[in-house]
Amino acid sequence: MPAEFSLTFKGTKVDGKGRLVDLAIRGCAMETDEVVKRGEVLQVTLKMPDARPPVDIEVAVVRYSQGIRLGLEFLRINEKSEKELREFVEERLDRNKANQGA
Repeated sequence: MPAEFSLTFKGTKVDGKGRLVDLAIRGCAMETDEVVKRGEVLQVTLKMPDARPPVDIEVAVVRYSQGIRLGLEFLRINEKSEKELREFVEERLDRNKANQGA
């Protein structure tokens, strides 16, 4: 699902900021100026829009790295953050379906 907002990340060899460009319940695509390699494990904080609380991804692994774009798979997320993420994704999907039907 296309989405754009900021995020921060931290790994053993890198930490920085990025821009989320696509979001799913189990992963995301992001862009960053930092050099992050495939296979690197990160902690990620999604700065959710609309005054929602941030979503903390405890463990995410970089599945692809191409230029400034990374693909992350979320491996561990606490229950509260997962609930917030799921609600956000479901609301966006419902909104997109309603707009397509109009």
